[in-house]
Amino acid sequence: MVTLVHVGFLLLASAWYFGGESAGAWRLLCGWGSLGALITVAASTARGPPGADARRQLRELWPIAAFNALVLLSCLNPSFSVKVFEGQALLAYQGATHPALPSTADAATSLRHLGLFDVAFLSCFNLTLVIQRRRALRALLLVAGANGVLLAVFGTFQKLVATGLYFGRVPSPNPRFFATFIYGNHWAAYVVLMIAIVAGLTFFYVQRHARGQRNGSPLPVGVSAVLLMAMTPVICGSRAGTGLVLVLLAGAVSQALVHRWRRRRGHRDSVAWPLAGLGFCVALTAGGAVYLGRAAWRERWTDTQSQWQTGLVRERLALYADTWTLAAAQPLFGWGIGNFDKAMLLARPRPVEPRRQYEHSYVDAHSDWLQSVTEVGFVGTLLVALCALLPLRHLRARHFAGSLVGYLLAGCALILLYAAVEFPFGNPAVVIGFWTCFFCAVHHGRLQDRKPHPAPPASPAP
Repeated sequence: MVTLVHVGFLLLASAWYFGGESAGAWRLLCGWGSLGALITVAASTARGPPGADARRQLRELWPIAAFNALVLLSCLNPSFSVKVFEGQALLAYQGATHPALPSTADAATSLRHLGLFDVAFLSCFNLTLVIQRRRALRALLLVAGANGVLLAVFGTFQKLVATGLYFGRVPSPNPRFFATFIYGNHWAAYVVLMIAIVAGLTFFYVQRHARGQRNGSPLPVGVSAVLLMAMTPVICGSRAGTGLVLVLLAGAVSQALVHRWRRRRGHRDSVAWPLAGLGFCVALTAGGAVYLGRAAWRERWTDTQSQWQTGLVRERLALYADTWTLAAAQPLFGWGIGNFDKAMLLARPRPVEPRRQYEHSYVDAHSDWLQSVTEVGFVGTLLVALCALLPLRHLRARHFAGSLVGYLLAGCALILLYAAVEFPFGNPAVVIGFWTCFFCAVHHGRLQDRKPHPAPPASPAP
């Protein structure tokens, strides 16, 4: 229960507190998330079979331990130093004292980003150490999915009646915000994960209901929840998010059609009414999304035309080329986690005069994969990839039979694909949601094969 509450609070707090993108939210998440280390220690020192299982699974933490060592070593070997110009403190490149070792542009920034990465990963990894029942994982996912629906409804009404966050109480630094998220594309990435959760749970419980294990079909509630969330990328004007949701919905609709077709044909019933009902729901959702998001999409269409005329694609490709040049200068260990914007000054110097313009400068690389190579090099990027690849090796094809594992991993895969051309992992709520989906999927599959531990023998009466 402590582990579920710990991860659940991280999920809820990161989503409702500006998507985790304010300084206060960052401190809250890191402070609360640091309790995950205590849970890890408690799980690994427990007696009996659960403790032994946890100690075996701790072997999968060696990539993140090596990643921490890399980042901490880079903090001891800075490559930039602080210089004062007209009373303003600026970072200037001086080169690392030990060029062959990992280095960072700014140690404080690297430590902050490492802290958030650690608490997000380790807190969600604890699910695999502590949870012994699949029902508990599904309860956590139900909370996450319900929260996603609540945020979708909240954001939709807010978009219609207000021009700021929290119904206008907080001005948004980005005009393309949605719900509590400052950047609409970050919300789109988050809602893809939430749709994957709800779709997977819906198929899971529908299959259980078909076997007579549940009273009352969960299908209407699940479909309504998915469609409510699916409308939001259109409403907030996220082009990429709309495409990701359409891909996920296409898979879900195809699976639902095949399932209903087989079931109806097996009972020699007509499939016309179920198909008509599903088509009506999809059409109603699409029409509502287009109607509610018409203003945002007119604006996005104007922006798209302007971007083509001004050569945004050419500028984005130039950014990728400059980022790759920067990465090639430090291919093994990079320039320091969280320090892309500082290292980018070497490729795109900025003037130091007051009221300067930065039209061609970027804080993010608009490609999380490329930015990862720039910040932590190929070694660091490989270690982060191994953090996911090692747990995945336990899954087999049979684990996808219930659809829940498959949908959770499909949502994660779509975010990884999106990260090739955007920066969804720049948002803490997306990072926490990603690792929650990932480890719930992996552990749900593991528990499917695990036999329950026998109860300890009763102590003899005195």
